[in-house]
Amino acid sequence: MSGVVRKPAIKPPVTFNPFKHHLTFLKKEIVTWRTLPWDEVEQELLQMGSNLIDLYCGRLSVEEICIQCLEFAKKENINSSHQLAQWLYPQEFRKTILADQSGWVIKQGLDNERYLHIHPAKYSPFTLRVRATTLKTVVALQVLNNSGKMTELQLQTVNQIRKDKLGLSPVKSVEKGKGIDRIWSAFNSP
Repeated sequence: MSGVVRKPAIKPPVTFNPFKHHLTFLKKEIVTWRTLPWDEVEQELLQMGSNLIDLYCGRLSVEEICIQCLEFAKKENINSSHQLAQWLYPQEFRKTILADQSGWVIKQGLDNERYLHIHPAKYSPFTLRVRATTLKTVVALQVLNNSGKMTELQLQTVNQIRKDKLGLSPVKSVEKGKGIDRIWSAFNSP
C-alpha cells in the first residue's frame, strides 16, 4: 500500500475532508494507522493541509453529515454545480445548521461532479479551531502511542515527534488547556 492514500467513501456530489474536519473519523483512523509503516501514515497526514482548520467534535458521523447537507441542498433545489453557483451568488459560501445545531459551510467545489463542498463553520457548536500542524502533532502522538499508556504530554516527546516524524519546529511549551494539550484532550475524551 506504500504511497497510496486511502480515501473515505463519500459519494458525489459532496466534497468533504474528514482527515482535517472530523474528530471521530480521525480516532478510528488512528487505530488503522498504528498498524501501518510511518511513511504511509505521513502521506495520509498530508491531507490535513497546513492552515487553520475547524475540527468537528460532535456525534454526527461523516455519513450523517453528508446526508443532512444533501437533504438541505435538495430542499433548496440545488441539484447541479450551476444551481449551487446561482444559490451562492454573490457570496462565496453560505451556511446551514444540522440536526445537532452545528453550523456547516457550503461552498462551490472545484469538481463539477463534487460541486457541494462542505466543512464545519468557524466557531460552530461542537467545533474546535486548530492549526493543521497542531492537529498533525496530536495525531502523530496518538499513532505512536501504541500502548495508549501516555496520558500526559511531555514537552520532550512532543518536540521529538514534531522534529523527527513531521519535520516541524519544536514548541516552547505545552500549556494546559491550550493548543496541543487542548486537542490532545479532545482525542482522549469519550
